[in-house]
Amino acid sequence: MSDETVRFSVVCAMFQAMLRDRSSAKKRKHLRTFLDRVFTARDRYFAALRLILPGLDRERGTYGVKEHALAACLVDALGISKDSEDAARLVNWRKGGPRSGANAGNFSLIATEVLQRRQGLASGGLTIKELNEALDQLASRESRGEKASVLSDLIKKTNSTEMKWILIIILKDLKLGISEKSIFHEFHPDAEDLFNVTCDLKLVCEKLKDRTQRHKRQDIEVGKAVRPQLALRVSDAATAWKKLHGKQVVVECKFDGDRIQIHKNGSDIRFFSRNFLDHSEYAPGMSSIVQHNILIDRCILDGEMLVWDTSTNRFAEFGSNQEIAKVAREGLETDRQLCYVAFDVLYAGDTSVIHQSLAERHALLQKVLRPVRGRLEILVPDGGLNNSRPLGEPCWSVVANTLDDVERFYKETIENRDEGIILKDLGSKWEPSDRSGKWLKLKPDYIHAGADLDVLIIGGYFGSGRRGGQVAQFLMGLSDSSTPDTHPRRFISFCRVGSGLSDEELDSLVNKLKPYFRKNEYPKKAPRFYEVTYNSKERPDVWVDSPDKSVILSITSDIRTIKSEVFAAPYSLRFPRIDRVRYDKPWHECLDVQSFVDLVHSSHGTTQSAQDRGTLQEHSKHEKVSKKGKNKIHVVPPHLTKTDISGIKEETLIFTDMMLCIRLFCQHSIILFHRLFSQIGAENGGTFSMNLNDSVTHCIAADKKGIKYRAAMRHGDIFHYSWVLDCCAQKRLLHLQPKYFLFVSESSKKKFQEEIDSYSDYYYWDIDLSDIKQIFANMAGSGGSSDLSRHQNKYCPSKRWRLLQDCRIFFHEASPDMDADHRAILQLALRRMKLEVNWHGGQVSGDLSEPPTCCSPGERRLLHSRRLHVVDHSWLEESLVNEERLPEDHFSLRPDTFEGFEKTRYCAIWEPSAANLETFLLLFLSSVVRWFGGLLRSRGGGTQEEGGGDARPAARRTRRRMVTSAAKVHSGEWEGDDILHVAEEKRDSVDDPLPAMLQLPSLQGNRSPSPAGGAKRKVSYKEAAAQLLGDP
Repeated sequence: MSDETVRFSVVCAMFQAMLRDRSSAKKRKHLRTFLDRVFTARDRYFAALRLILPGLDRERGTYGVKEHALAACLVDALGISKDSEDAARLVNWRKGGPRSGANAGNFSLIATEVLQRRQGLASGGLTIKELNEALDQLASRESRGEKASVLSDLIKKTNSTEMKWILIIILKDLKLGISEKSIFHEFHPDAEDLFNVTCDLKLVCEKLKDRTQRHKRQDIEVGKAVRPQLALRVSDAATAWKKLHGKQVVVECKFDGDRIQIHKNGSDIRFFSRNFLDHSEYAPGMSSIVQHNILIDRCILDGEMLVWDTSTNRFAEFGSNQEIAKVAREGLETDRQLCYVAFDVLYAGDTSVIHQSLAERHALLQKVLRPVRGRLEILVPDGGLNNSRPLGEPCWSVVANTLDDVERFYKETIENRDEGIILKDLGSKWEPSDRSGKWLKLKPDYIHAGADLDVLIIGGYFGSGRRGGQVAQFLMGLSDSSTPDTHPRRFISFCRVGSGLSDEELDSLVNKLKPYFRKNEYPKKAPRFYEVTYNSKERPDVWVDSPDKSVILSITSDIRTIKSEVFAAPYSLRFPRIDRVRYDKPWHECLDVQSFVDLVHSSHGTTQSAQDRGTLQEHSKHEKVSKKGKNKIHVVPPHLTKTDISGIKEETLIFTDMMLCIRLFCQHSIILFHRLFSQIGAENGGTFSMNLNDSVTHCIAADKKGIKYRAAMRHGDIFHYSWVLDCCAQKRLLHLQPKYFLFVSESSKKKFQEEIDSYSDYYYWDIDLSDIKQIFANMAGSGGSSDLSRHQNKYCPSKRWRLLQDCRIFFHEASPDMDADHRAILQLALRRMKLEVNWHGGQVSGDLSEPPTCCSPGERRLLHSRRLHVVDHSWLEESLVNEERLPEDHFSLRPDTFEGFEKTRYCAIWEPSAANLETFLLLFLSSVVRWFGGLLRSRGGGTQEEGGGDARPAARRTRRRMVTSAAKVHSGEWEGDDILHVAEEKRDSVDDPLPAMLQLPSLQGNRSPSPAGGAKRKVSYKEAAAQLLGDP
């Protein structure tokens, strides 16, 4: 039996049996029975295995839906109201409550409950082949409506149990209690090894049809992803050294980026992740670098994809890879760029090298790869990145001879805020998916290096699975203790934490807080004593109704902090986890914002205390941030202390009667900024305030970031600090131009509505480049291509309605010497055709020189590659009749040799005739010049030819000067001679290669008489255009 005859209900029965039995042996027996007795078509195994291992199937594209989007598609597929109770249950599947039942938090079971009331009990007879075809359609569909239509068809052919398993397969969340390794072993003893080196489930099924025949171990191949070698986690340096005792060890910095394999096969460059996904988004920014600096045609590299900051000559923090890849794809310029650090080579030339030792592979890596600073680097102990490091900076890779060498290198990486270290056996081979201990990893969060932080629970998140419908994670807050010796009145969102507690501890904590949980009904605001960002990743399911009813948790994390965009606090934690519940500590003694910021700044961006940075002790007891029974000593942070200005002499009075408040929040030299501006203010008659109160007249900031900036926005206008510096430099109070505004309040907008527009652009003031940049920065970004596609599919569902989309069409009218009746008919015909263009999504242009809209540099390069099409009117007529845009080449009225000068897409429709050929050529060539900003002027006089008698002087060979002002055509009369005189500046001894029909014979006959002896010559489009464009 094959996928064409085996019903999906049989697969569901196997799933149900495996889920019901707890014994691993029984689970494997069910799978063995299915493969041996039910699905007997050995050449069609892939059809079944791709349903059993959906996460490993790369033949089918991604579905593009997770639980929330799938719930919306199911609502549409079932045709139920969005306001109904069932729709609410599907959309809010995580949330508990009296109506949620026991399945809250389990999407597939919630969906099954909804489907049971709308589907019959009998199976519809859906086969495995039909299901795979339907899933292929679901993956290929883009819009929500199309996906809902596929799901609707599946619902009609299945019952609720079958739909439950289909939804689980779509979500790739098939939790059967049996490992991937066991499934591969039951299919074939060599299946796992073959998959590890090919990452191709279909290939595994095709090659291993007979379980009784062993397969010769296959080596890796270029172009096929390989599962990476993995590192075993260790708790401390001593344990790591003990595991590798007696071996030659290299210690490397563990980079915090994306683990990427680069496969080069000639000009084909592929980027595979550790999950064997093809990351084609890295190709625009890295392919050319890889192509030119890998010195062999076929190669596989193993390494890390990072971002290099050229302004600081350092690697940027993790999280910006996709953003920089998008910038590179769009052709934009930035200080950051993608950088690949290669630490291993797996394939070189025509052979795999994974069987060689790591030391041999390091030597080979330096031979096949040419480093490029900040773009392509090599991580080896005797060269590569170590050679380009700044003086005094620690090495990136070293050979360790003793435990002290390892501990010293680990300490340096922690002080440098790197992720950790990797220890490797230099004599080891490279093994796919191996975690046997040849590679070891040591990270600071494994040894409890961070200080414990006592923070308050302010919200909660519902869990999924067995924690479904119950609060399983918490939103933590820091207090805003602005007034000493009083209880805090505001708490600022800080991080989200859920791991670290046992089920009993978590249940006890949730039961204690449950009476005080308040449902978060978005978009209602948070309780007034909580300051949050309302970011979707921050938004909790419930709030704690009052801080005094909450509980403090002691949490720990990776010692490296991250700048927070999701939470309201200026910094957040990486991988936080709960250390213990502090029932003994009152709510008002939690950590405050300023103390945490001071801790971060004093430890150079980490949460590590000073004694922890000085020693590396595995079981040392760390000092807590706050101790029970010990009162806090409130110390004013250095950047909030008042600067001594008693000795500063007042030079000007430009800031008289002004109170300026500095809201700078800079990671570096924050104290220096405050001291500098306080001194500047004192020198120029101004007063500076440390608090943003009603007496402040001007709020000064550095950028649009941080909690202080968001708070200042509620106060009023915010100005860039460059305004203060410019006023001091020019010794006068400068007008507040657009470039000095960071934020414009509503009251100021009403006041300045007669002077500036909505983007802070003054009507009557001259602006410079910096003003333009600031105006653009104030503009909201336009919707992306996905938004445009969604609107098109919604409002123009029929393809014929957008038949001429992206076309801008210019209609060139016929000769003007026709009678009035013919001209009236022509105008009616043109009007009809223009209406047809507009109706089918095109644009009608009245001028060939009409400029395009603003576009990015990447888009502009794409536009440069497009050509101007000059076509007959029948192209438009036949395209409308056939309801598809026909190729322009079949209707072209122009030579194919004159291309590439137009910068946007036009289609010029022209009625050809001998009478108007000269007029069209004049218009055509003059439009080209006008488009490129050139000046076209008529030229009189004669031409001196070889062998001629009386002739006009030879034309001076000059290059046309391109100007930025509007193009002009000379007001004098243009004759046929004038066009030809342009081309007579450039002669060519060889015959013109263009066809005779393009040699302008009509112009030769209509040409004005030339002086005696003046020889006549045929002129081509190519020569005329070359002169007009100024080519030498």
